[in-house]
Amino acid sequence: MVKKRTHELEEYLETLVRYKEGGKQPKVKDLARDLKISAASVSQMLKKLSKRGLVQYKRYGEIKLTPKGEKMGRTILRKHRIIEKFLALIGINHRKIHDEACVLEHAVSDDVERALRHAIWTSRRPEIKAENIKRLTDMKKGETGAVIFVTGGRHSCRRLTHMGLTPGTKITISRASSRMGPVEVLVRSSSLAIGRGLAEKVFVRVGK
Repeated sequence: MVKKRTHELEEYLETLVRYKEGGKQPKVKDLARDLKISAASVSQMLKKLSKRGLVQYKRYGEIKLTPKGEKMGRTILRKHRIIEKFLALIGINHRKIHDEACVLEHAVSDDVERALRHAIWTSRRPEIKAENIKRLTDMKKGETGAVIFVTGGRHSCRRLTHMGLTPGTKITISRASSRMGPVEVLVRSSSLAIGRGLAEKVFVRVGK
């Protein structure tokens, strides 16, 4: 039986990831203060998270995210930040942005998140709107072009750089992306299989 994720569960994990990013070792009282609930409620929830393998916690002990819990928390936090940027882009009052993102982050699917990220990057890079600019995942077998830029965080950009997909690099699609499958490209006579999530971050000016 698959256990249902709740907004409350996701909020805890997101908050714990924020603490980790800030180098802070949280205590029950910290969570109670930031989530505006009682310490008893926090302790009860931490026990549930521990049973689900999302945190390591013993009464009065340290609260630590497990790899599974951290992955879920980072996903929610990433969506929160993307939504904040999008809301700012469309002119939502900055005083309301955080609270609105807290509500929307739980309802946004991975596909919608990608679309929001694309909308943000398009607004910053008008050249993306040109007809001959495509994501790597939108290119067809046999199409050629040159990488113009890559998006994403430091880790994604580093991986793409190591693959040789830097601005100006000429590529040819040897196998187009399916909905879930990788893209296969020829780069400097070498064949690369690039996962769809990573390939979506590569923008190419199509044509010889």
